[in-house]
Amino acid sequence: MCAWPVAAGTVYRWVDEHGKVQFSDKPPSGQSRDLTTLDKSGRSRSSAVMSEAERAAELERQRAQIEQRRKDKALLQSFSSPDEIDLLRDRQLEALAAGQQTNRLRIQTIQERNKKLQKQAERFQKQKKPLPADLQAQLDQNRDEIQVIEQLLQQQDQEAVKIRQRAEADKARFIQLRNFAPN
Repeated sequence: MCAWPVAAGTVYRWVDEHGKVQFSDKPPSGQSRDLTTLDKSGRSRSSAVMSEAERAAELERQRAQIEQRRKDKALLQSFSSPDEIDLLRDRQLEALAAGQQTNRLRIQTIQERNKKLQKQAERFQKQKKPLPADLQAQLDQNRDEIQVIEQLLQQQDQEAVKIRQRAEADKARFIQLRNFAPN
């Protein structure tokens, strides 16, 4: 047998449609006979013909491993210590908090404007006159705008939770990869 260039992974052995024995770190696409999974030393771990679903699951597992290695590499290249992850999280949360404050001020301004419009509407009601269409339209627009901003504030709250969760997950993975002792 030959030396395996695959560092840590599964190696597949199968007979192709031409009767030749093939080896790869990816399972074959299409039909093949005598599919065998080999371990690092080249010994057979399992011998079976993989179904299309098994082959798809194996390919997805390999894609996930590649994506995790890519994320790990990016994490290690982006940060030199766990504290830097905390700093990034804090900066992101500060920027988000500034946006939330702006939205709260917008709501406050609209509510103040709405109070003035409500007073005008009350005058018309006391005089038993119908509300002018433009006054009703402004009241409706203010109500709708407040609803939109409140939804945006909820989304920003959810984003803050995601930022914290992502930072904690990145920090835990970084510590695991670098074998840092947590503070």
